[in-house]
Amino acid sequence: MTSPPPSHPADGPVAAAIELLAKQGFDATSVEELAEASGMSRSTFFRRFGSKEDVVFADHERILQQVNNRLADSRLEPLAAVADAALLVFDHHLRNRGTSLARYGLLQAVPALRDRELVTSHRYERAFLRYLNDNLPKDGRREYAAVAFAAAVVAVHNAFLRQWLRASPAPGESGQPDRARAAALASELAALAETFRPTLLGPGATVDTTDQNAATVVVTVLAGPADKDAIAQAVREALP
Repeated sequence: MTSPPPSHPADGPVAAAIELLAKQGFDATSVEELAEASGMSRSTFFRRFGSKEDVVFADHERILQQVNNRLADSRLEPLAAVADAALLVFDHHLRNRGTSLARYGLLQAVPALRDRELVTSHRYERAFLRYLNDNLPKDGRREYAAVAFAAAVVAVHNAFLRQWLRASPAPGESGQPDRARAAALASELAALAETFRPTLLGPGATVDTTDQNAATVVVTVLAGPADKDAIAQAVREALP
């Protein structure tokens, strides 16, 4: 798996806005207060984010584009490529734990935001399905299986994400649980791909682990900055 994208400059303003919304309450927070917390004028805030609802999910606009780019550039077979793209989304949450936790709290308190979350999840599902339709063998019998696989990948990712959010350790605690959870998600998505592979790629289709050109996916997440020795140790721990 290729390296996750680095933190984006837009993450800071989005994080500040979501933190304020979670602290003061969605309805009790004005756009002016959000703009001030984000370090920009009211007009700039509107140009960049549009509304209070939009800023809550602003990072997903960028992550969705990264998902599409990852899929377009992937050299993995189609099912593994979709699983890899889902791990990219999960990694974004792991690297932005505070923002993800604050947004999760907002979603529990504001029904309209939960509806918006469903729309956001469906956009990832559509991106996965579009990629599968473009890259799987052309066979009308596989159409519904591709729909099911795309939906299943999003459902499994979201289940892991909610579980992580409910059990997320406090800032400053060890990041090992995060690494273990990401590795568990990667394993679950790989198993899901194996279930769908005969239907989507034909009977007997497997990932050739003897192929020297086949990709090996290793997932590891580090909490905060790390030197080369720490990175190497984390990778060794994540190896299957």
